[in-house]
Amino acid sequence: MKKPRIIVWDIETSFMLVKSFGLWNQNHSHKNIVQDWYILCICWKVLGKKKVNTFALDFDNGITNDYELVKAMREVLVGCDILIHHNGNAFDLKKFNARLIYHGFDPIPPMICIDTLKEVRKIAKFSSNRLDYLGTHLGLGSKLETGGHGLWDGVMEGDPKALKLMIRYCIQDILLLEKIYYKLRGYMKIHPNVIRNNESEHGMHGVQCPKCGSWKNHKTMVRRAASGKVHQQYKCLGENCYSYFQLRKADPKNIITKI
Repeated sequence: MKKPRIIVWDIETSFMLVKSFGLWNQNHSHKNIVQDWYILCICWKVLGKKKVNTFALDFDNGITNDYELVKAMREVLVGCDILIHHNGNAFDLKKFNARLIYHGFDPIPPMICIDTLKEVRKIAKFSSNRLDYLGTHLGLGSKLETGGHGLWDGVMEGDPKALKLMIRYCIQDILLLEKIYYKLRGYMKIHPNVIRNNESEHGMHGVQCPKCGSWKNHKTMVRRAASGKVHQQYKCLGENCYSYFQLRKADPKNIITKI
């Protein structure tokens, strides 16, 4: 069976325009909203593929009309098995759901999400867990400079050049996120199993890594399970993985009765 479809994505949203009497400690009511937020662009790619895809505002249909790009991204997510994002559980996915509801679309089906912000907090203690810091600190690259809030102002005013730069900014986030995911994957304690066929783990080609699907690995040591059985541990040698793993289902040939 084919591998699950894994999507890396990121969205960029507009500001909210709100009436205010001051700059400090303002308790705004929803009645003060002059212009609510909307999605400016969404970039996504299939994990491991080169092409980065973009859905963005079409100013010919209005500078705040995100209906078509939300519709297009929903169609992508319907066919997605695993979704990778940074702070996406709290931001991207909820923001996208808000626009789905607003436009009257059906919900997207349940899928597995890998939030690299949550994962890095579980496994390491960096000075910062922000995407730009992780990319720079780990030598993977950095976010694109935008010049500040002026870029968002330009897109919201319908400037095509500003939108083009916003798309470039979002694409760079996608490429950086993918690299950070690969860097963290081997350390993740819990990771979705990318092997759909339960028998393929220990098939005719050997043993398959459940995190990346690679057949390249070598035996390291043995581990005792809660059941008392002792299982062979493997180290993946696949590109951008190097995880340690054991088989989900014990293969009699790989069970050791004594340590």
